[in-house]
Amino acid sequence: MEIDGTPIHYVDEGQGPVIVLVHGSYASLRQWTGWAERLKQHYRVIRFDQPPAGLSGPSPAADYGVALTMRVIDTLTRRLGADRFLLVSTSSGAVPAVAYAAEHPDRVVGMIFGDAAVGPLHMDPATFPPALRDALAEDAKHKDYHVPNFWRQILLHNMTDSARVTDDLVQEWTDLNNRALRIPRDKPTLDDRTANDLRVIHMPTLLLWGADDHELPVAEHAQRGLALLPGNDKQLIVMPGCGHMLPLDCGEAALDKAMPFITRVLHAG
Repeated sequence: MEIDGTPIHYVDEGQGPVIVLVHGSYASLRQWTGWAERLKQHYRVIRFDQPPAGLSGPSPAADYGVALTMRVIDTLTRRLGADRFLLVSTSSGAVPAVAYAAEHPDRVVGMIFGDAAVGPLHMDPATFPPALRDALAEDAKHKDYHVPNFWRQILLHNMTDSARVTDDLVQEWTDLNNRALRIPRDKPTLDDRTANDLRVIHMPTLLLWGADDHELPVAEHAQRGLALLPGNDKQLIVMPGCGHMLPLDCGEAALDKAMPFITRVLHAG
């Protein structure tokens, strides 16, 4: 689908109440394949590649900020006839998703988000494992592409279950991100609006967090996000043995924990 002159790659599966899935940084709609395979048996599941990630983009304005993803969520769902939906997001994908929920409470019946920045990020590269530091140093020698080992170390750093970092997953991330690097764009910025957006959200909300997320720790970001929500229908589920990339790392177990919330909200809304 073309939105604001930008080609948007999306997948629309299943029937019933609608769930929209928004992926995180450098990922694609494939990040949610495990969830979609199960959810589409009972629900209509819509997911898309945030441009320029995956197979979406380029944008004629070379602008890939939060506002574009919000317009994609809005336009895509309206054109597909999805008037009300549960909005699920992870990592940086939560920035536009939470913002959209704050601005469109008439359309979003409930929200799940996790492993997202609720306030400033505090990352110290000096604390990274040696293999990741070596990969980053090698990567700095060429700005136009990333070799597979770069993404292997990124994935290993953000996932607890190393067995899930397969050669196929590494190659997928390499190919799709090298494609994105060939698309001209301004330097991306991480919008810091999530904390303010959470303050006005009263819809049912589930925060789903990896206990071993060292980038956005539970105590610093999840607990703060939960406290900022003014409504009473809110909860935090922390997944043990799960890192920052929750849908890839422990997606099946996380969905098991989220299903009671999903079922309650969609059948009520």
